[in-house]
Amino acid sequence: MDDRDLGMRRAIDRRDFLQGTLLGVGAGALGGAAAAQWPQDTPGYYPPARHGLRGSHAGSFEAAHALRDGGAPGTAEETGEDYDLIVVGAGISGLSAAYFWRTAHPDARVLILDNHDDFGGHAKRNEYMLGGKLHLMNGGTMLIDSPRPYSKVAGGLLKSLGIDPVTLSRDCVRPQIYEGLGHGVFFDKATFGTDRLVAGLPSKWHDDDAAGTSPQRAGWAAFLARTPLNDVVKRDVLRIETGTQDYLPGLSDAQKVDRLSRISYRDYLVNIAHVSPATIPFYQSRTHGEWAVGIDAVSALDCWGFGQPGFDGVGLKRHAYPRMSFTPRGYI
Repeated sequence: MDDRDLGMRRAIDRRDFLQGTLLGVGAGALGGAAAAQWPQDTPGYYPPARHGLRGSHAGSFEAAHALRDGGAPGTAEETGEDYDLIVVGAGISGLSAAYFWRTAHPDARVLILDNHDDFGGHAKRNEYMLGGKLHLMNGGTMLIDSPRPYSKVAGGLLKSLGIDPVTLSRDCVRPQIYEGLGHGVFFDKATFGTDRLVAGLPSKWHDDDAAGTSPQRAGWAAFLARTPLNDVVKRDVLRIETGTQDYLPGLSDAQKVDRLSRISYRDYLVNIAHVSPATIPFYQSRTHGEWAVGIDAVSALDCWGFGQPGFDGVGLKRHAYPRMSFTPRGYI
């Protein structure tokens, strides 16, 4: 038997994925509220058409709150159902686990439980009708083009689902929907002494000006003038964002890569680029969006690959290096 016998090379769509696999709501088996009409049982129930902030909906959290408050969650009722596998969580990990199990055990009964109103986790989509045309916003899946290269398991899953990330990104990304929007920084009082939102953040990711050019320096100077940062920090930020100094002089490319791979981005800024420790709060959360941790927990090499500032004078060629993680490799 090979993977063709298990159906691994057959492209399946969103609906077929759950064909024969039961998708449940986490609180649905609890007694007491079982007689109520759950949202998914109401006429016209279709989560992708619902907008706004959506999290755990009514009926999915009452039992947990009862336990938290010292009460009883109710009694469970015997449904007479048997499953070979129960997966808690219908995000990408839970759905993948169910898919892998069903691939290996085609006759298995799988129950997937989730406390949200739709499966897909952060990747669940929203649908909008604009001018009589259907538009899709694909949530977390907008970054499915990275990291590349995918691992053998992840890449195999995408292939079996009929997904080509490169083609998907090329054909479906519509950057023009962000026209007119810009970037800014919120300075919180606990960290910077005042609550202040400063719009107009310059960025090499979005501007055509090369590092060190007068327009870019002028843009950063104007932005920094409106921030609550002190003069020392402003000078540091301007130098890191627009400077072209090689902070690792005298080292070969291989030595630079090795050095950057063994220190955090924070250590690079403080100990190599010699910024003031007071400058670090401005950069500390720069890596939260990609790695969910601060710059003290991400290597300088990964931050170089991801395009973080302070490396324009280092002179490394743009390609993947040893000891670099998957995420920055997707941006090389």
